Amino acid sequence: MKIKYPVIAVCAFVSLFFISCGSTKVDTATEETQTEETTPVAEEETVDYTNANAELLAKVEAARKAAIDAGAQNYYRAFFDETEKKYIDTKDKIAKTPKVSYADDLNDLLKRYESLEKATLARILKEKADSMSASDLDSNVLKKGSEALEKYDSLEANGTGAELLEQAEIAYSSYFSLVNKGFVAMMGRERKAALQAKKDAESVKAQVAKKTKETYVKTSDIFKKADSDSSMKRYESAYNGYKTSKESFTQMYETVKKDREETERRLAEAKKKVEEAEQAAVQADTEVPLTEKVAGIEDENAVLLEEDKFADPNDSISDVESGEVAQKAEQIAEEAIAAEESAKNSSEDAK
Repeated sequence: MKIKYPVIAVCAFVSLFFISCGSTKVDTATEETQTEETTPVAEEETVDYTNANAELLAKVEAARKAAIDAGAQNYYRAFFDETEKKYIDTKDKIAKTPKVSYADDLNDLLKRYESLEKATLARILKEKADSMSASDLDSNVLKKGSEALEKYDSLEANGTGAELLEQAEIAYSSYFSLVNKGFVAMMGRERKAALQAKKDAESVKAQVAKKTKETYVKTSDIFKKADSDSSMKRYESAYNGYKTSKESFTQMYETVKKDREETERRLAEAKKKVEEAEQAAVQADTEVPLTEKVAGIEDENAVLLEEDKFADPNDSISDVESGEVAQKAEQIAEEAIAAEESAKNSSEDAK
């Protein structure tokens, strides 16, 4: 009997062990079953990107039009054609599967077209800068714009839209600043020259001369418009206005001066003939004096013509130097001239 108790205890222990293992396996299996049953099945993609694609495509098309209007196809033909191909391919994909998102493709296209517009405008500004005097340009800004354009050209083959746009914007802002500053300096000189040309024209009475009085009024209006452009910081337009008015006033001066010289020549010839006629009359009167009144010959003191009262030509002078706009334009011009002279003096001192 003493031997049976340990055996019974061992058997009981083993039985409990197996029961415990079995219970664990069942529980684990139950958990796995429950997990499989409670794990949600992945839902199918239900987001529709049709409207988002349409909105982005509209922005791309607006940027494309801006690039074309700027002349991108003339300045960047190969790159423009390459971008056009991507644009057409993307549109075809959207047409076939409109609900799929094409945000990445469309955003890249958007930046490419925007870069084409900015790079083209930068090229146009560069051409203007190239026609300006070196003294009117900031060499540091010129270098920055030039380097950005060179980098833009090197990125055409494999650059992203974002990379291209970054360089195009640097080039555009640099050349815009450069050219604007250049036009300010040129505008200051041109305004001063236009005012002098106006005074020259007025010195020969161009404001009342038959051939030029209408042109004088129109040209004065052009000068005033240039002053307005200057005050609004439209420096290129102001420069062109001053230049046009200067040339017109100069032409008026030359025209009236030439006419006046011709008139004076004819008057001198007529005066000479009158003097010759008077001398002949005196000689004839000495030889055969008239003693009676002759029909067709007026009395010596008779008034043949009514006195011609001319209007004062100064009353027809157009005032372009008074008023707030004119004074502001004059200040800008004077500051531009002063800055230019200062730059020249600094350059001479450096030498």
